[in-house]
Amino acid sequence: MAIDKITITPAFTDRRGDIANLLAVPVRHVTLITSRPGAVRGNHVHQTDSHFTYLLSGRARYHQLVDGEGESCPMEAGDMVLTPAGIPHAIIFDEESVLLAFCTADRTGGRYEQDTRSWLLV
Repeated sequence: MAIDKITITPAFTDRRGDIANLLAVPVRHVTLITSRPGAVRGNHVHQTDSHFTYLLSGRARYHQLVDGEGESCPMEAGDMVLTPAGIPHAIIFDEESVLLAFCTADRTGGRYEQDTRSWLLV
C-alpha cells in the first residue's frame, strides 16, 4: 500500500486568490501542531482513528509501515497525506513546520491516549 499523498488544487481562482477544498469527509477533531527542526512526531499507531495531515508550512518526511514494509515521502507546505487506522506512522521535520491533523475520531477526554499505541518506526 503506497502512501496516500493527496494533491490539493484550487477549486476556484480569481483576482483575489485561490480557494482549495481540503476535505470532503466527516471530521471529528482538528489539531494544530508546530514542530522544530529535527523533531519527530508520531512513532505510534491508532487503532480506530484515521487522519489527514496537512502541512501548512515547513518541510518534513512522512513515514509509515504497511505489512512490514517501510515507506516514506517528502512533504512540503501544501501537501497532505492520509494515515488510515492501524498504520504505524511518524514524521521527521526538516525545518520549523506547522501542520493540521484532521481526525476521524474524537480525541478529547482521554480518547486519543486510549486509541494510540507507541510504535518505534524512526
